[in-house]
Amino acid sequence: MWHGRRRLWPEGEVGPTPEPEDGRLVFQTSQEAGRMLRALARQRGQPPEALASEFLLHGLEREARRAEVEAGLAALTPRQRQVAWRAVRGQTNRQIARALVISPETVKTHLARVLGRFDVHSKAELRLLLLDLGVRWGEGDDWVNSGETRSGAAGP
Repeated sequence: MWHGRRRLWPEGEVGPTPEPEDGRLVFQTSQEAGRMLRALARQRGQPPEALASEFLLHGLEREARRAEVEAGLAALTPRQRQVAWRAVRGQTNRQIARALVISPETVKTHLARVLGRFDVHSKAELRLLLLDLGVRWGEGDDWVNSGETRSGAAGP
C-alpha cells in the first residue's frame, strides 16, 4: 500500500521507496534535526529541502576530501610521515632534523613533498587541513610510527 511518498507494509512499517530518477532523495530524520533545519532555512530565506541538499553536498564533499587526505597520508614514506607529524606538532626543521638524525635540508625535502601531495604551502596549512577534516594523526597512530631513525631506534 502506498501512502504519500512512502510504502506502508501491512504491519504499518515503512518499506523501501522506489528510487526517483530525477535525483530526489526522501529520508527521515529526528524531530530535533527537522526543527533545526526548518528554523535555519527560515533564517536564510531558503526552502528546507534546498538547505538540506546544500548540507548533504557539503558533507559528502568533505568526506571525500578526508578520505583523499587519509589515503595521501598512507602513501607517504615512513620518513615523510615522521617529518609531517613533527611538523604539524609545531617543531622547527632543525628540531625535526635533530630528533630524526637527518640534515635540515633533508627535512626541507621531505616537507616539500608532503606539502605538495596535499596542495598546501606551509606546515600551518597542513595542520589546519588535518584538523579541519578531523583526520586522526598523532604519536599513537600507525601512519606516524611505521618508520625508523638512522640509529635504528623506533620513530616518534
